[in-house]
Amino acid sequence: MRTAGPLLLVVVACAPAPPSPPQEGPTLALPPGCAQDLGGRWILSGDPTWRYQGTDDGGTLVLAVERRWPDGGTPPGPSSTQVVLRRTAAGFAGETRAPRGGPTGPLCDALIPVEVADCSDGGLILRTVDRMRVDGRCAPVDPAPGERRTHLLVRPDGG
Repeated sequence: MRTAGPLLLVVVACAPAPPSPPQEGPTLALPPGCAQDLGGRWILSGDPTWRYQGTDDGGTLVLAVERRWPDGGTPPGPSSTQVVLRRTAAGFAGETRAPRGGPTGPLCDALIPVEVADCSDGGLILRTVDRMRVDGRCAPVDPAPGERRTHLLVRPDGG
């Protein structure tokens, strides 16, 4: 009977610790107004021929890009260009995914960096490179990103 006592003590001492309380995710470093749902329709301020349809799941905003010409010369079907923006601890940024094609169809997606600067006052301010050259595999040709440009997207109905 003496051997059962120490063995029982060892088993009780090895019992698992209670689970720790769930930890919250990292704090997101978002520009003003960017935590809200940004899905829906957008147009480029100053050139409403550029239109965007946004879907927002709370972590990622995807803007499908479409160009509508006033003379009705809009190509049939949706564009395959998208702006994909992710909310992270480092900010609200991502890329424009622009398909590059050849005579037989798309070859690759050029990834153009985009960051969100502000989402307040009913607009969406994006910063991206003005121009970016890529090779046949969509890799950047220039060693440094080009000059940055700011774009303001607004709601077509003003709200």
